[in-house]
Amino acid sequence: MLCLLIGAIWTIPVSAEENQATDLSIISAQSKQDLPETFPLEFMNRHIFTIRSDVAGFSQQEQATSILNRIKLAMEKGGDDKISTHPAPKGGRFIELNGLRVFQIKPDDTDIITGESVDEVAKNAAENLQTAVHDAREQSSKQFMIKGAGFALLASLVFYLVCRIIYWGERKLISRFQKWIQAWADKLAVAIHPEQAMNSLIFLVNLAKWALVSMAGYQWATISLSQFPYTRPWGEKLHSYLIDTVTEILLAIVNALPGLVVIFIIVLLTRFASQLIKAFFARIESGETSVPWMAEETAKPTRKISQGLLWLFAFAMAYPYLPGSETEAFRGLSVLVGIMLSIGGSGLVGQAASGLIMIYSRVLREDEYVKIGETEGVVTTVGVFSTKIRTASGEEVNVPNSMIGNAITVNSSRLIEGDGLVAHTCVTIGYDTPWRQVHGMLLQAAKNTPGLRSEPKPFEAQTALSDYYVEYRLTAQVERPEIRRITMTTLHANIQDVFNEYGVQIMSPHYKGDPLEKIWVPKEQWFEAPAAEAVEAKSI
Repeated sequence: MLCLLIGAIWTIPVSAEENQATDLSIISAQSKQDLPETFPLEFMNRHIFTIRSDVAGFSQQEQATSILNRIKLAMEKGGDDKISTHPAPKGGRFIELNGLRVFQIKPDDTDIITGESVDEVAKNAAENLQTAVHDAREQSSKQFMIKGAGFALLASLVFYLVCRIIYWGERKLISRFQKWIQAWADKLAVAIHPEQAMNSLIFLVNLAKWALVSMAGYQWATISLSQFPYTRPWGEKLHSYLIDTVTEILLAIVNALPGLVVIFIIVLLTRFASQLIKAFFARIESGETSVPWMAEETAKPTRKISQGLLWLFAFAMAYPYLPGSETEAFRGLSVLVGIMLSIGGSGLVGQAASGLIMIYSRVLREDEYVKIGETEGVVTTVGVFSTKIRTASGEEVNVPNSMIGNAITVNSSRLIEGDGLVAHTCVTIGYDTPWRQVHGMLLQAAKNTPGLRSEPKPFEAQTALSDYYVEYRLTAQVERPEIRRITMTTLHANIQDVFNEYGVQIMSPHYKGDPLEKIWVPKEQWFEAPAAEAVEAKSI
C-alpha cells in the first residue's frame, strides 16, 4: 500500500512543465555560433549596455574602449552633463553627453531572447550613463569623498557597538540559563541531563549571536560601500539582494498560506478520524464492545494498522499542497526514497506479512508461555516485525516473525481448562515399585507445591513401559507464566522429598543380566501408601 501511494504521488500530471521544458529546449538548441559576440560596456563600475553590433574592423571590446574615451572627452568639455537621445540611421539611436555623441545603439544591440526594442535599450543606456556620470563627478570631489569616509567610519563605529551589545547579550543569556538549569536540575533530569541541556542552550545562543553579527556586518558593508561612487554599485547590489531575498521569502510564505491552510484542515480531519478509530478499537480491546469479525487480541494491531493507513492516505492528499512539492529537489528526494524502498523493502514486507499472519491467526498472545524452537518463555511483545520473549533466566529474546512462521510453536497457555499454563515433569521408576504408589506420591508432591492450581486437578499418566523402568508423567497447571520456573523447581524438590519419605528410589535400574529374583509387585503391596484404595487401572 505504501509503495502504491508513493507511486501515485510521483505520477502527478506535469504537462504544463513538460511543455515549458520543450520550449526551453528549442531555444537552447540554437548553436552558440549563431549568436553574436557581446561585450559589456561599464563606466564607474556601472553597466551601461551590452555591445552586440559589429563595426567594420573593430571588435566589441575595441568599441567599448572608444566609447569610454568619448565619454571622458564629453565630461572634460564641461556642461550640465545632460544626456540626450536622437534618431540614427537604420533605426538606431544616438546617445549624446554635453552635446557630443558618445555612442550609438543599433538594432543589432538588442537581445533577441528577451525581445527588447532599440528604444528600450537606448532609454536604459541613457539612464545608466546619467547615473555613472553623476558618480564620476562625485568621485572627483574631495569634499564628497571626505563626507563618504566620515559616514563609513560612523557606520563602522555603530557596527562595533552593535557587536559589543550582541556579545554582552550572549553572556547575560548564558548566565541566566545556567541559573535556570541549576534551579530546575532535578526536574530536568527526568527527561534530559542538565549538562546536555546547558550545552544545547549555549549552542542555540551562539547560533543566534553569529546570525545577528552576520546581519549587522551585511548592513555595515552595504552602507559603507554605498558612500563611495565607485563602490556604490556593489552596495546597491547587496541592498537589492537583501530586499529581493526577503521579498521572495515573504511572497513564498504568502503563496504557501492557502496550501498550508488545506494541509491544516486535512491534519485536523485525519486526527479526528484517528481518535474515533482509537476509541472504537479501545472498547473492543477492553471487552466493552464485541463484534463477530474481530477478537480482543487483534483489536490493538488492527487499530495501529488502520491509523497508519489513515495517516498515509492523509499524506498523499496533503502532498500536492506542500510548499516546494513541485520542485525538482522534492521529486529527486521522492525518487531516492522510492529506490531505497525498492532495494531494502522486500525483507521488511516479508517480516510484516509474517507478523500480520501471526497476529490475525492468533498463534500467540502477550503473557502466554510458549516454546519456539529452542527459545522458551513468556511473550512480552507481539510486533509486526518481531516478537519478544522473556526466558526463565530473565533474558529477553527477539525472535523475527518470519522465523516463527517456519518453526514449531508450543503454546503452554492454550487448550487447557481454566487459566494458567500447562507444566509437566517425568520420572522413571523400576517395576518393583507399585504404580499406584507412584501415582499417589506424584499427586502428593503436586499438592504440596504452591503455585500449582488445584482446579483443574493435577493428573498423572504412564507414558512408557521401557525395558528397565516405567515412565510416569505428572501434568499440572501453573497459576501464572512468570512463576513457572520457581514453581517447577519447588515441584521437583517436593517429588524428591515425597519419594524419600516413602523410601522409593527415583534411580532407574540398569543391568546386564537377569536378577536372581524376579522383579514384580505382589498383590498385597499394590496399595502401598500413599496409594488410594479406589485407584484402579481402568480409572487412570
